[in-house]
Amino acid sequence: ESLSLSNMATSRFPTSPEDQVRQASIAISAASKDGKTNHSIRLLLPIIGATELDDWPGGARQMMEAASPLIKDVLQLLQNTKDNESSASTSSSFSVQESVIDQSDGVRALFSQANNPKDDACAVLLPSADTIPALQELNEQVGSKRNFILVNSQWRRKSDFSGDMIMPFFGGGGGASKDEKIQFVENFEPTFHCSNVMVEGDIVRILRTYPGPWRVYLRVVVEDDQMNIDWVEIGTKDVVPEKSSDWEANAREEGREYDGGRLFDWGIPSYKDIEKMIVSREGYMPKSLSERAASAFTFIKD
Repeated sequence: ESLSLSNMATSRFPTSPEDQVRQASIAISAASKDGKTNHSIRLLLPIIGATELDDWPGGARQMMEAASPLIKDVLQLLQNTKDNESSASTSSSFSVQESVIDQSDGVRALFSQANNPKDDACAVLLPSADTIPALQELNEQVGSKRNFILVNSQWRRKSDFSGDMIMPFFGGGGGASKDEKIQFVENFEPTFHCSNVMVEGDIVRILRTYPGPWRVYLRVVVEDDQMNIDWVEIGTKDVVPEKSSDWEANAREEGREYDGGRLFDWGIPSYKDIEKMIVSREGYMPKSLSERAASAFTFIKD
């Protein structure tokens, strides 16, 4: 019964932050049972403090304020799942400690602590490429048996990373190279992903909940009522489970090197993929200029 409830929870489109929290916790739990404990998740955050000109005037720090309570709820639900699966007669104690791991960016880590240390977990909010050394250190501390979660990471391309300029004769070990940092972040599977994109004037959301495929949803106005919105699934795409030579060859053919070098993306639908899904819909009509302008006004960049 619990399995069917989980399937129901993850098969429907998340229409609220609470839905995302539930789906993310179910996906992380499923992946960890399969031995996968390095997770990358992406949530659509509830807007706080928006102005007419900017949804996030406070930048990443403001986004962290929105993300923190959601991730605490994810960690709590993960622990609840473990308690329900445990034969223990009493539920375990649970607490979350918050710590800033990068003072310049204000990047925070959330540490959940349970009675049993093997059930502890760590989540880092909006990590940037500059925080990779701290993330690598945390990853060592968390170990391979406990969940380590990167939330709404800020890197987009290979050029976001650089090697550590630590000279051995100053007592350092040389630091991590650019390639080592890229390999590190590419190892985090998108266990849960919900993002907003604009394609040819249409607002689209991309969803993935482990172990399922990528799913693409189109924002549709029902009966010309701007307050009546539906999200229609228009296509799926299989997850690419590993960075193969074929994937690298396709990335080169697509000419993405001009954009700073493409990071391994686990096969997330590209702009062209989504455009094909939209155009192939029955009764497709291109958006007019006024309709595109209205969509751009409605669109919230995540």
